Amino acid sequence: MAEFTLLDMEHFATEAWGPLGTSTIKKWAEFNRLYFEDSLRPVPIVMTHAQPFGKRLAFCSYNPDTHGRTITLNVPKKHNTLLADNAVLLHEMIHQYLFERGEEASHAGDGWRREIMRINWLIAGKEIWAGRSTTARRKVDGVVVRMNVPHPDTGKKSLGQSDIALWPHNRRGIRLGKLGAPGSGSRDRGVPVGPIAQS
Repeated sequence: MAEFTLLDMEHFATEAWGPLGTSTIKKWAEFNRLYFEDSLRPVPIVMTHAQPFGKRLAFCSYNPDTHGRTITLNVPKKHNTLLADNAVLLHEMIHQYLFERGEEASHAGDGWRREIMRINWLIAGKEIWAGRSTTARRKVDGVVVRMNVPHPDTGKKSLGQSDIALWPHNRRGIRLGKLGAPGSGSRDRGVPVGPIAQS
C-alpha cells in the first residue's frame, strides 16, 4: 500500500469537509512543525457529528500492525458551533506522537505527562508539573486517596489527574482557537522550538 502523505490528508479532509477540512490539515501541519519537529506521520483526520456515548470530543486510533490510524474530531452538524477546536487537535496529536514512538499513550503514562509539560512551556512559557498518579493515606483521617506526586526536587504541587487528562483544556488558560483557525498560541511563533525531550 502506498504511503499516506500530507497531500493525501488535505485531499481527504477537503473532499469531506471543504474549507474546514483544509484549514484543519494546515493546523495539523503547523502543530507538527512547531511541537513535534515534523516527526508525525500523516494520518487521516475524520470529523464526525457525534462521538460514541456522547462524552468524547475526539480520539486517536492507532494500530501499529495494520493501517488503522486516524484522529477523529467531534464537529456538530452546525459548523459554527464546534466542539473540537485546535487545542483538542493538539491533544490528539500528543497521543499520535506517543503511539508512533511506541510509548504508553494514556493520560496516566510517563510520556503523556512529559509531553504536556514540554508543550505547555513552548506555548505559554510557563512550567507546569504533572506528577505520576499514586495513592496515599491522608494524615488527618487515614483515608486512602488518589493524588499526583509533587516534583521530587522542588516539591512543587502537581496538576490533578483530571487537569493532566484534559490538557490543554484545563484551567491553565491556553486557548488555541477554533478548529483550523490561524494562530498557534506559541510564544515563539516562527522560532524553532528545540529538540524534543527524550525519555
